[in-house]
Amino acid sequence: MRTTWLLSVIAAAAATAVSAATPVLRVNDTVLTDGDLAMAKRAVAMQMQGMQASDAVVTRHAVDQLISKTLVLQAARDAKITADPKAVAASIEEQRSQLGGPAAFAKALAAAGLTEQDLAQREAERMILQKYVETDLASRAAVSDAEVKAFYDANPKEFQHPEQVKLRMILVKVNPAADQKEEAALKARAEEARKRVVGGEDFAKVATEISDDPSKAHGGEIGWVRQGLMLPELETAVWSLKAGEVSQVLRSKYGYHIFKADERRAAGQTSFDEAKGSLTTYLKNRKVDDTIEALIKERRAKAKIEALDPAVKAALEPPPAPAAPKGPTTAPVAAPAKPPTDAPKQP
Repeated sequence: MRTTWLLSVIAAAAATAVSAATPVLRVNDTVLTDGDLAMAKRAVAMQMQGMQASDAVVTRHAVDQLISKTLVLQAARDAKITADPKAVAASIEEQRSQLGGPAAFAKALAAAGLTEQDLAQREAERMILQKYVETDLASRAAVSDAEVKAFYDANPKEFQHPEQVKLRMILVKVNPAADQKEEAALKARAEEARKRVVGGEDFAKVATEISDDPSKAHGGEIGWVRQGLMLPELETAVWSLKAGEVSQVLRSKYGYHIFKADERRAAGQTSFDEAKGSLTTYLKNRKVDDTIEALIKERRAKAKIEALDPAVKAALEPPPAPAAPKGPTTAPVAAPAKPPTDAPKQP
């Protein structure tokens, strides 16, 4: 299930709503408010959970992220990237439904200190950024087969895998606000889907027709999974499946699931052909990240950035230099270790 923007805001929201009307920062012609800063600070605080960071440090990171996001958004608009109003409206309607209807949606907006217009603006910005990254920036980050093979050959340990099972899934989603009658009907729908599969119908065909999960577009295929990655309420039953076996109807917080184990394999080395797709995606994403960083650096050097608030002004000032070490310093006795590879572990 896709986590919506509003749900993520609510998860990060403080107990009290914030004002969203006072300008605190100007980036070229874009004015950002205390509401924008408050939400950015909440997001940073979540990222830094477990770290003892002062409010000044959190503010510094939040301001930096706001500036970076604004500069990329301005670049996207310069490239004539826009959001489809119908897609924005559909996304908001989906969030309204996921939160349990109009009343719960309005309550959630109020808790986050937002109006529906604010949400629509932020959703449009999210779509613009996503489209810009997936089209303009991604086109600058091509990865050749030779690059992928070179990375694979240079990092053999990264492609060792534990015991795995290759799964397909049918999900009949249950709204958290569903009553007993609605839930019973959804469970019956899942039971009927399983009956069709066990009776000989192709699992992929039934998944395409019935499933509420995005994997339905691929016949319910979710790929290779290792033990320990699934929801606890599903793990034991799914992991015990033999190749070709279909699970009973299983309940999770998302709804009713039916799994099929297409294959099982013992621990070993993932072949290049198996790893190529996900590794290409990983290397492409890394290049996209580098492209975004370069874009931000270039645009920030030319941008007119003005603090309209004392705390933001302090955040824009260079951090204080660390105190000089006391006593004589000595040269290191050994060269620093090479950084570990950040290649993706295989699922």
